Amino acid sequence: TEHGPQTMDELNLIDLPAGGGKNYGWPIIQGDQTQKGMASPVIQSGSTITWAPAGSAYLGGSIFFGGLRGESLFEYKVADKTLKRYFQEEFGRIREVILGPDGYLYITTSNTDGRGKPKENDDKLIKINPKIFR
Repeated sequence: TEHGPQTMDELNLIDLPAGGGKNYGWPIIQGDQTQKGMASPVIQSGSTITWAPAGSAYLGGSIFFGGLRGESLFEYKVADKTLKRYFQEEFGRIREVILGPDGYLYITTSNTDGRGKPKENDDKLIKINPKIFR
């Protein structure tokens, strides 16, 4: 995940071919921009909204990532190139997404860092059964 300056957040799929990696361009290119020798993101938030992406985890053909300003858990399905949004504004700012050894996703909230809207008993560690997304 690439947290842009104000908007234009990105998701890059890192490719490590033999002999070295690719240049993903930021800040020289952003969003849909292209330049020879640089790889553009697979998806980007655009110039009018922000996800403020944070931690990510790969599970079953999808990349799940947290949204701080987007206040959501996002799922990017690699095969069909679609983005879904879950728990929008339900938990607040989602910072970390981890795949546990038990196959569950674990997310943390980040509402008490001076930027969120803290509720009683914030912040939280939340365990999610990924079967709810299928």
